[in-house]
Amino acid sequence: MDSSVIHIGQCAKLLGVSPHYLRLLEYEGRIPPARRDFNGKIYAPLDIALLRSMDVDSRPRRIKSAEEVLGATP
Repeated sequence: MDSSVIHIGQCAKLLGVSPHYLRLLEYEGRIPPARRDFNGKIYAPLDIALLRSMDVDSRPRRIKSAEEVLGATP
């Protein structure tokens, strides 16, 4: 397995949130969907950096969209 693959539990721990919170944000469409392997949702270091820049780790009232973070116009 690729060493840069991080499963949802470890990703949540790095962000300081629960795996349930990440799943909820994805279900609501507030964060981009995670990729999957045979064990569940997986993230790359770039995905975690994107989630941090969207302020997922601080549990704000409003999560920034990926477009806002990347500078694209909606």
